[in-house]
Amino acid sequence: MIRTVTGDINDNELGNTLAHEHLYFDLRKVRNDNDSFIVEYSEIEEELKEIKRLGINTIVEVSTIDMQRDVVKLKEISQKSGVNIIAATGFYLHEYHSDILKEMDIEDIADIFIKEITIGIDNTVIKAGVIGEIATSFNTIYPSERKVFEAAAIAANKCGCAITTHCQTGTMAHEQIEIFRKYNVNLSKVILGHMDLNLDKEYLISILETGVNIGFDTFGKTNYGSDEDRACMLIELIGLGFENQIVISQDISRKSYLKDLGGVGYDHISRTFNNLIAENRITKEILNKLLCENPKRILSIKNS
Repeated sequence: MIRTVTGDINDNELGNTLAHEHLYFDLRKVRNDNDSFIVEYSEIEEELKEIKRLGINTIVEVSTIDMQRDVVKLKEISQKSGVNIIAATGFYLHEYHSDILKEMDIEDIADIFIKEITIGIDNTVIKAGVIGEIATSFNTIYPSERKVFEAAAIAANKCGCAITTHCQTGTMAHEQIEIFRKYNVNLSKVILGHMDLNLDKEYLISILETGVNIGFDTFGKTNYGSDEDRACMLIELIGLGFENQIVISQDISRKSYLKDLGGVGYDHISRTFNNLIAENRITKEILNKLLCENPKRILSIKNS
């Protein structure tokens, strides 16, 4: 069973899935710019129609509580676009954390996540289908970030749901794994995000060998690195037999990433991988694993 903002669906209804995106969010309070928010469906309507036409059925919307997530808006977007949306529960990087959150007990934070997964979010019956994108900072884990990770582990074990994370520029992956191991979290239900921002092959292999999943989820963000380098490393990892542990996406998190404003848009993954298939660098069968079979296995909820 997959939990979407319009209700639970059968695993086989998930279809091709973008595993790490943002559709409705506002990060201006911390980023202090006029680029880091999308709060109007009209801004993304045509792009969502296009990805639906290209065969994308589902988006994992990883905006957290402190990113000004709005599940009522997400439900409207899903109903208008015809795209399944999986909402998240979680808290982001420490600079987004409120003083109240920093003082809360781990168990109380876990209770927030459990309630949003099993009962509903913000006095609605709209439920979260994943915990994320919980975050650690560049080369460090702040105390409040650690508490969120431990609470996420408790909630994931209770609810049988997946966890998806933010590894700042691909760092702290093993440290995140150690927290999950402490709580006996099923690593096959965990996605470590943004690992394509750290293309050290031995590092990536050491992470995948733990059994965790990784996100190559910043395709199109060429200010961090080239898509060609991402694709080459992805193909290498597939050649080593890790195709069952990788998901893909773009992480649209600024207005300037939208096509109308000169960005790559939500359909960038579809165009990129169609080109890789045309060049015989990846097969349709492998793409089906990255877009469909892997997300289906990871996101399926067993307990609640």
